[in-house]
Amino acid sequence: MTGTVDCVSCVLFTLREAAKYAQLGLGRCAAMKDRPGSFVSPQYPRQCRDHQPAPEAMTAARIEWLRDVRSEGA
Repeated sequence: MTGTVDCVSCVLFTLREAAKYAQLGLGRCAAMKDRPGSFVSPQYPRQCRDHQPAPEAMTAARIEWLRDVRSEGA
């Protein structure tokens, strides 16, 4: 198990699988195969044994996209 991580910085996390929930700021984790209707907060700190660091550019792009989505709803 790794230390505290956030999903937005993991290769297993995606915002593309369910666009409706992505617009709410939630994404899916590929490691959650046993919970198909579950979505996770991208930046909630958690401990995850499956966390696999994503490339920095991917993480930065996700964070920027989430920032844009949140500002649209403000």
